[in-house]
Amino acid sequence: MPNWRNWAGSVRVSPRRLVRPSSIAEIQDIVRRLPIGGRVRMTGSGHSFTPIAITNDVLMQPSDFGEGIGVDSRRGVARIPAGMTLRDANIHLAAAGFALTNMGDITAQTIAGSISTSTHGTGLAFTGLAGQVEGFGLVCADGSHLDCSSSENSDVWRLGRVGLGTLGILTYVDMKVVPAFRLHAVEEPRRLADVLENFDRIVGSVDHFEFYWIPHTKWTLTKTNLRTQEPPRSRSRSGKWWTKTVMENYAFGAVCAAGRMAPSLIPRLATALPSSGRQEFIESSHEVFATRRLVRFHEMEYSIPRRHLVEVLRLIVEAVERSNLKISFPVEVRVTGPDDVPLSTSFGRESAYIAVHMYRGMPYERYFRMVEEILLTFEGRPHWGKIHFQSANTLRSRYPQFEDFCGLRSRLDPRGVFLNEYVERVLGI
Repeated sequence: MPNWRNWAGSVRVSPRRLVRPSSIAEIQDIVRRLPIGGRVRMTGSGHSFTPIAITNDVLMQPSDFGEGIGVDSRRGVARIPAGMTLRDANIHLAAAGFALTNMGDITAQTIAGSISTSTHGTGLAFTGLAGQVEGFGLVCADGSHLDCSSSENSDVWRLGRVGLGTLGILTYVDMKVVPAFRLHAVEEPRRLADVLENFDRIVGSVDHFEFYWIPHTKWTLTKTNLRTQEPPRSRSRSGKWWTKTVMENYAFGAVCAAGRMAPSLIPRLATALPSSGRQEFIESSHEVFATRRLVRFHEMEYSIPRRHLVEVLRLIVEAVERSNLKISFPVEVRVTGPDDVPLSTSFGRESAYIAVHMYRGMPYERYFRMVEEILLTFEGRPHWGKIHFQSANTLRSRYPQFEDFCGLRSRLDPRGVFLNEYVERVLGI
């Protein structure tokens, strides 16, 4: 049995050493003691679908070193241990009266893993997590520790906020934070044609919007969020459990399992998903942004310029309908504003994100390649932590400062201590 596997079970490795450092000093010692030709990688919590985190040599597992979060309320910056999960970070921040201004839809990731792969959320006025990074600590290939920010080692900070784990081992991340806020959420099914015809108006009129197209139907499930300081109007505990745990996980998982056993049933089973009804509530931001995921799957996600979203999604819908593919997982669509992080999938442009999934145990490559071919035609940039079939040959032209990042990586790690096959492929090393 492998010593380490990712959440989806698609990446497995038996490294020479599997260690969980308990301090920055221990990380430095491990790096300094590597033999010539030795390699080391730090995993996150295994939520990447690519082999970005692994190595056959020394594999580190994350730890928050038992430390909490320090908040500089004057600057609006929180120092978070790099190995802390977003779930724990949210709890600490909420207790101090603060919150991350935007985040993705799961909280099992570590803060280091989420920024290193360009994890994002949704909302045109907001960036992904990497765009909120004010600074970070880094153990380098020679064992030294760098503090990086816009005023200290600024080239490393500017280029390294999305670093794919190739610049060194992150030890802490300084994140912009805002006073804690609530989200007024409306979740409801809407017809796909209605969403696409009104997409620009919708995303311009709310703070956060995402939708899920249900293949083999003309329906979507939509999530609309407005930031508010209104008093909470929470779902009941039993109601939340029924919707989020039973319906979105156990019942949906049963539908997917039935579809895997009898794929011909999937189009008929899909018609049950839009019957979930309408929900409206006001809760703390981190409780609304994130969703508990118990059903395992494979995922590919691409960023494209937002202006192409409606055209691209219609092409994907047509391609799925022309094919004989049976797809039980919805297609997820989100948007973010531009950022200035060179390897961020939203660098320099308003972005729409299209994510396709396939239930674990079902073949996904034909479906993913079919969708990827469409997305690449529209300046697509694949999520670094999700399945794609690209290399530096195609990725280099998608990132204006790609070579600047590669030059920094080569300077910080000339011996390739922090490399593996995946990052060699995508960076062209």
